[in-house]
Amino acid sequence: MSGASQSDYRSRLRRYQRRRRSLTALIAGVIALVIWIVSRLNGPIVGGPLDDYQRYHGKSFRCVKVVDGDTIDIEIPDPKAEKFQAYTRLRLWGIDTPELAHHGQPAAYFGLESAEFARKLMQGKMVRLELVPDETRGYYGRLLTYIFLPDERLYNRLAIELGYAYADPRYPHPRREEFLELEAQARDRLAGLWRGVEPDQLPKWYRPKRIERFWEHRRAAPAAPGSK
Repeated sequence: MSGASQSDYRSRLRRYQRRRRSLTALIAGVIALVIWIVSRLNGPIVGGPLDDYQRYHGKSFRCVKVVDGDTIDIEIPDPKAEKFQAYTRLRLWGIDTPELAHHGQPAAYFGLESAEFARKLMQGKMVRLELVPDETRGYYGRLLTYIFLPDERLYNRLAIELGYAYADPRYPHPRREEFLELEAQARDRLAGLWRGVEPDQLPKWYRPKRIERFWEHRRAAPAAPGSK
């Protein structure tokens, strides 16, 4: 083998060894990261409400995605998810917002406005979670929580007050009566969606007859500027 060939061989060998060391270091780093994440979890992969409460309650996390006005993702893996995911999906206590377009169905009335309101306040920002100790997961496995914004306003409450969400009375929670009263006040002010929503545009669970006086009140209210 000539001197030039030997030099080329040694050069290729060194490059190969560097790549191998880099790959080994990368694999070791990934393993270390997985071990660290697991070590940070406060309980077994399958646990009860106490595990969620210890892991999330009172802590702040970055909102990485607003799914719609009442559902967001935060930047922490969910150990209870069936498949690994780098986020935890939250369902907000006590509110229900109009749906966005999905499964071939168009967006519900005020769905886009509600989602945009949530994005403006939470997307990319740190939010603080407040859980109910004995009721931490919903039907679809989402974490149930109240959300406090960076300025300490309670998002769940704010969305109802400004007419971007309905107060959902179907499931008991500590702020249920407060939220129902806030919705009544929002209806009286014709805030947000209450200025234009029609009975057939309400959520399926919402009984239009229970707010019959509201429809009469709205018909009697003066039209908003530019509404004609």
